[in-house]
Amino acid sequence: MKDCTTRKVLTVALLISLAASATAQEKPPTPNAPPAAAEPVVVAEMPAPTVAKATEIPAPTVAKAASDMSPQAGWFLSEKLSLPISFYGEFWVDTGYLHRENTQPGLPNQNTEYMTGRFVLGGLYTRTFGNLTALARLELLALVNDFADGKYGEPHIQNAYMQVGTPLWDLQVGRLLAWEVYYRGQGIELYTAEEAGASGGPKLYLVDFTRGQFNGPGQAAFHLRPFDFLSFEVAAVYGFETEQNSLGVRPVVDLHVGRLQLVAGAEYLSQKPVKSGDQVETTYKGYGGRLQYIFPYVTAGVDFAKAKVDAVGIDGLVDAPKSLDKTSMGGWIDVAFWKNSIGLGYHRTTQTNGKGEDNWQYQTFVSYLYRLPVDGLSVKAVFGYALAHIQDVDAHSEFENALNSFRVRLLYQFN
Repeated sequence: MKDCTTRKVLTVALLISLAASATAQEKPPTPNAPPAAAEPVVVAEMPAPTVAKATEIPAPTVAKAASDMSPQAGWFLSEKLSLPISFYGEFWVDTGYLHRENTQPGLPNQNTEYMTGRFVLGGLYTRTFGNLTALARLELLALVNDFADGKYGEPHIQNAYMQVGTPLWDLQVGRLLAWEVYYRGQGIELYTAEEAGASGGPKLYLVDFTRGQFNGPGQAAFHLRPFDFLSFEVAAVYGFETEQNSLGVRPVVDLHVGRLQLVAGAEYLSQKPVKSGDQVETTYKGYGGRLQYIFPYVTAGVDFAKAKVDAVGIDGLVDAPKSLDKTSMGGWIDVAFWKNSIGLGYHRTTQTNGKGEDNWQYQTFVSYLYRLPVDGLSVKAVFGYALAHIQDVDAHSEFENALNSFRVRLLYQFN
């Protein structure tokens, strides 16, 4: 009886052991360690034009318009989408007041309170093949109101271009902003009252007949960087807008040795009618340059530019008011310390047209910038003054109009 019981116990134990073994074999194997996360794709941005900068001074050497931003590789969608895409942008708001005192009959004085601003969101897609890099850039523009002139609100696509090249050279095609030659300082910025100046005064010539994001013509630019201290750009404009075919070229050289920098350029632009029988033609010629030096905590520079415009009216005769010779010159200084920057600037423009009218305007400013504790966030106050002298040979009279302006800019740049 005991043997029988023992055999039963052994049989049950054997069955339990076999069941456990079978169960163990049916279980899924222990998973391996999870694969390492994919490395984010690094955007290989093409080299920007060389600009002399001192480590002590936070980039006041060139104008920091929205269209001049050179975003650095920052936040990427590559980890989620596996695409070499980066985003960047800036947002600024100006809250200001301007007073225009006009002595010209029929032109009333102006007291204007305004708030204006712009938001730019850019996207950059890049692929690299060996030493060759190709990229496509798009910058979308949104406006916070607008200041004074409707042209400031036109481009809702700010930049849109493709670029291909190597560290030695590259080619851009599309809607783009060519290199800056004439820099006005940190107070006279794009889309501001300080830029507009006094009523009727001649505008500063910035070697910019062929520079800007045009709504009609297309643009192209070729860059060559044979040395670290020397760069070249040849920009071109081609296409039609408002019944005019535009064809222009603008070579620029950027040379810097140590803390000294020289930027110089020239341009030619021809505008001819699209329709047969239309005789309106305009030819623009100009040249200019900027010389600047970076001292410890101080950057100072001087600018000079000269332009000639030859215009023909609808009747085929010289359009005297639009045919002119213009000269702009000035200087600026930026003083940077801790999180602050103080700017001063003075520019004067003289202009003589085909009617023999000699006009001039000078524009000056003082600014104070403070960088807030949040990276990319700053606040700046600007006071501007402009005085314009205007002749009217038909009325045998002369006028002087003035501008006083004050604004506070809140700026946030991100990438």
